[in-house]
Amino acid sequence: MRILAISDIHGHVQALSSLLQAAKYDCFQDKLYLCGDYIDKGPDSTLVLELVMELVKNGAKAILGNHEHNYLQEKRKIFSTEIDTFIKQLPLYIMTDQFLFVHAGIHPHRGITEQCQDDLLTIREPFFSEQHLLPQTVVFGHTPTFKFGKNLGELWHHERKLGIDTGAGFHQYLSLVDLTNKIQYRYCIITNKIEQIHFRMKQ
Repeated sequence: MRILAISDIHGHVQALSSLLQAAKYDCFQDKLYLCGDYIDKGPDSTLVLELVMELVKNGAKAILGNHEHNYLQEKRKIFSTEIDTFIKQLPLYIMTDQFLFVHAGIHPHRGITEQCQDDLLTIREPFFSEQHLLPQTVVFGHTPTFKFGKNLGELWHHERKLGIDTGAGFHQYLSLVDLTNKIQYRYCIITNKIEQIHFRMKQ
């Protein structure tokens, strides 16, 4: 069984589908976690949400992103009632023995039950620069890794933190991360090419 994660798809359904195929995702063998921001910026928000719903029906886990939260707050009514209902029931985080999957991060000075919604959906500092209290590695999106000074398409990792938003919302890369085997599958939005890269995580 592999543990896979992806975040900040931002309407790029072709990229999502291509990455799942490249990684040979098997819903019966793999655990897939989707970390929010499925909509806006890209061309196919509805198709992404429909695919995410299908993935969840077949065993994947999805959480809320700030773009979905904003959509609900603004009452835009772009999507079907079925999709709206799906978005409303998405959790803010999912915790396993090894990982915490969350959209933006956590406040480093608080336990998981003490986190507020804004922290989980939008936090940047002090999460980036300070050690957190949890034993799990926090897997998050929200902030594209180039904003950490990384090269385009690179993951960002620090002590028990892994940033996997590689800029699909800026038409750069969408990444599917195999946390079990430490493999990054990244799809270039401009060229439609996929690369497979091994990486390390700081403990």
